[in-house]
Amino acid sequence: MNCSKQYDRKYLKTAIFDQKVPHCMDCKGVIKPDIVMFGEPLNQEYFCKSDGDLANCDCLIVMGTSLQVAPVNNIPTNIPPTTPRLLINREKVCVDIEQHRHLGQPFFFFDHPDNKHDIFMEGEIDVNVSRLVELLGWEAAFKKLLK
Repeated sequence: MNCSKQYDRKYLKTAIFDQKVPHCMDCKGVIKPDIVMFGEPLNQEYFCKSDGDLANCDCLIVMGTSLQVAPVNNIPTNIPPTTPRLLINREKVCVDIEQHRHLGQPFFFFDHPDNKHDIFMEGEIDVNVSRLVELLGWEAAFKKLLK
């Protein structure tokens, strides 16, 4: 999309379920979510805020990733060392300590006997997020967000 006009979910959902590509009514460009797609550059705001945000991180939740693409794959190692890290994924990633130390990539210590901060929730993201929301007692707030 060229003009950055925002559209509500209903318009987009209708087009997608009708198997049509949603186009902007003003500029005629394809409407895309406000996210960074693979191969696109990160917003400058990421670089301006990430150091401060990571230094103040209370708990890092990583979901649905192979952690193969920089600079985002460095986030798990750029938080305070005592910060809990939760990976919600179909499989464990970045667990070969020697391989990742050599490559300078992040690694998790899920199975290490001294692990005190890394937690792995295996499976589908939506199922595990729903489970986490329930465990934390956030159902009402979560349902409100989804509307």
